[in-house]
Amino acid sequence: MLSRGNLAIVIFVFLPMSLYAQQPDSGFTVNSNPTGAEVLLKGDLIVSGVSPVSFTQGMQGRYRVIVRKYGYETYKSSVYLQPEKPMNLSVQLTPRTRFKALARSFLIPGWGQFYSEQKLKGCCFFVLVAGAVGAYFIADADYDDKVLHYENTLSRYQGASVYDEKRSLYLELTAARKDAYDAESLRRLTIGVAIAVWGLNVLDLLFSFPHEQGSYSVNSLTLKPDLNNGGAALLWSHRF
Repeated sequence: MLSRGNLAIVIFVFLPMSLYAQQPDSGFTVNSNPTGAEVLLKGDLIVSGVSPVSFTQGMQGRYRVIVRKYGYETYKSSVYLQPEKPMNLSVQLTPRTRFKALARSFLIPGWGQFYSEQKLKGCCFFVLVAGAVGAYFIADADYDDKVLHYENTLSRYQGASVYDEKRSLYLELTAARKDAYDAESLRRLTIGVAIAVWGLNVLDLLFSFPHEQGSYSVNSLTLKPDLNNGGAALLWSHRF
């Protein structure tokens, strides 16, 4: 019969060996800094987990690896997995920053919002600016037509020698001048709208750049697909 001291020694020696034996000796393990990132594998199977995570049992072939976490840039790569060869991947996630978002929105309105995962807002800014730019080109073409009409009417008015003809052309010239002035005002308005939305798009990121609201992490998450019966087993363990 073992004494308490000997029993403690047996537990101390064999318990770590038992725990080690339970660790997967094959598969694909992904660690990220910071932890708690979503890990997505796309290949013959589509599986996901939260880092640190181990994908085991039957993972074979080329897989697309996507690691993403709110507030950080998405990591993407590809790996070739073999069941008999364990593989580990450590990913250092890069934080999304206000400066990077501003630089993008300076170039293309809405791009910074897309970068900071505000896709609806980014889409709205892009559509508004694109619409204003499109309206400008339409207004600019209309302005050119109105100016050309005014210049032709002015030339005819200056060349007229009969009083009645000159009076008729004067009324037409006045209307053509007003149309050209209105077309110029509309063209300037479209430019102003485009600049205003562009500036608002930048100010939005300057004052309301999103910050991470919270995160969660686990010590170990293992996903084991069952290729024979379908489905998968999701195991969670805590390291004491």
